[in-house]
Parts: sequence; structure tokens; C-alpha cells
Amino acid sequence: MSRRQSTGQSSHAPAHGHGGQHAINSVSRSEFDVLIERLFEAAPPLANHLFARRPYAKMEDVIDEAERAVLARQENGHASVFSGEQLVQIINAHPRLGAPKETLSEASALEQSAGRPGTDQDAEVNARLVQINEGYEIKFGFKLVEFVNGRSRAELVPVLQKRLDDGERDSELQIGLKAMMDIARDRLRKVNIQ
Repeated sequence: MSRRQSTGQSSHAPAHGHGGQHAINSVSRSEFDVLIERLFEAAPPLANHLFARRPYAKMEDVIDEAERAVLARQENGHASVFSGEQLVQIINAHPRLGAPKETLSEASALEQSAGRPGTDQDAEVNARLVQINEGYEIKFGFKLVEFVNGRSRAELVPVLQKRLDDGERDSELQIGLKAMMDIARDRLRKVNIQ
């Protein structure tokens, strides 16, 4: 058993040394929300949970905790971290794929910049994305979230259509929440939130 385990310290204990604790551990609640918004576009249940779980040694630990919490399933009669309603609130904080640029956060706008309208084909692709998003939300009751990862909108259409056609609600919720964590990790790699 490690010293941390034997003393009951959290596995996301603060980093010490060069500058002491990670800055995210000493910011105000509103500053914390701004920092994690750059990663998750976090709904209140997730933001509240992450704030309460401080301290963190590094920003990656924030994402690890978010992933652990949103993907936790009810086991052996123990409640999950979030209710089903809260998980839907968390996933619905994420913007729709193909949403107008002016409605997106800076990070989402950059991620979705491939395939912006400009040609007839782009207009057709964007119309399909609107249809897929609407159908998905009607079928499952929450937004469709996919880790774009540099793919164009045209490349995403068949992937998203398959999820709409073949998906089941519980698995789609898990897929969307996992995609949010992949997006957060990608954002952390691309921007200086350290």
C-alpha cells in the first residue's frame, strides 16, 4: 500500500515543489468555472462536482475526475455520481455539431471550423447535420456529441447518421460523454490551460 493510500490522501493531491499547489486549487469559484469551461463547457452538476473534488495535481487530473464521474455506472446498489437527468444536463451543455459559429465557444468554433458554408455541397452537408441533430435529440432526448478530431463535416455525416440509426439511448449517452472527455483532452493539448 502506498503512503498516499495508507494516509487516505486523494489520488489527485496537489503538486508541490516548484510552485506549490496547482493554480486551479486556489482560484475562486467563478475563476474555476472559467478555466474548466475552456475544457468542458461544463453544466453546473459537473462544475460543482469538480470544484468540490479539489485539489488537483495537474489539469489532466481534472479531466480524469470528470471522466470517472460521468462514466460511473450504478454498481452493487451504490448510486452513480450523477443522476440520469444530471448526465443529460451535462451532455446538453455541449454545442450542436454544425451550430452557427456565433453560438459556439471559442474552442468549439475552432474545432468545428472545417467545412463552413461556402459551397452548395457545404449547404447540403449543414442541412443534413441539422436533420441528424434534430432526429437524434428527438430519439434520445439529448444532444449528439462526437469528437470531430479534424474531420470535415462531410466526413462526419455518415458517422453521425449511423449513430442516429443504430444507437441505443444508454450506449449513446456513454459514447457522447466519453466524446466530451476526448474533446477536453484534445483542448488541453492545444491550448495553454496549465
